[in-house]
Amino acid sequence: MSTLAGKKAVVVAGSRGIGAASALALAAAGAEVLLTYLTSKQPAEDLVAKIQAAGGRASCAPLDATDEAQARAFAGLVKERLGRVDVLFNNAGDMVKRVKLEELDAAYVRKVFDLNVLSTILVTKELLPLIPKGGIVINMASQAARDGGGLGSATYAASKGAILTLTRGWATEFAPRDIRVCCVAPGVIDTDFHKRHSKPELMDTVAKTSPANKAGVPEDVARAVAYLAGEGAGFMTGVAIDINGGRYMA
Repeated sequence: MSTLAGKKAVVVAGSRGIGAASALALAAAGAEVLLTYLTSKQPAEDLVAKIQAAGGRASCAPLDATDEAQARAFAGLVKERLGRVDVLFNNAGDMVKRVKLEELDAAYVRKVFDLNVLSTILVTKELLPLIPKGGIVINMASQAARDGGGLGSATYAASKGAILTLTRGWATEFAPRDIRVCCVAPGVIDTDFHKRHSKPELMDTVAKTSPANKAGVPEDVARAVAYLAGEGAGFMTGVAIDINGGRYMA
């Protein structure tokens, strides 16, 4: 029997990259998956079709996770489609761009924290009433939260540091409800994120300097997400799983 058979999962920002790989992994483990997209409607629908073709159950819905009203409306849609949320993967976020301190402004800082922190807070708040005992919230942190990130990414790193803290705080806050809270903290993963924010030679540098001798792929993170969602991680809460090929060792 699949480890997540009968479970209901929500993957925020699940149409591409790590989110898409995680939606596939959760569905392959037996969960019914509802994934959200912001602008990538066709990739989301294609992913749903792929899951269904493989015998899984999936659907998609638009969501701007930084918008309080949309998050509240989304919770109503989730209740209607799934009834409950056994697994919530808060994957929304972005760096926006690399900016040094002397070059940034308040609008940039607000945008980065809205995308990475506010989105996580709003969606979790609205879906929490739908998470039953034994459920789990999985947040998206980053290696940048551990080491400060690369040049021009300190604001992004700070927002991901906030995710680490939220994860620990919620793990304590939700424990009386028997709800676990964990996060994943990827290093350099070969996705559109790094194609947009990192120079091509970075990936080569990672491959040459990492103990694993390569950059990661979305499936590396997806496997950790599926593991955290399963019974094998049932006594884990408040923790971050570092996925970086050995480039950062806590």
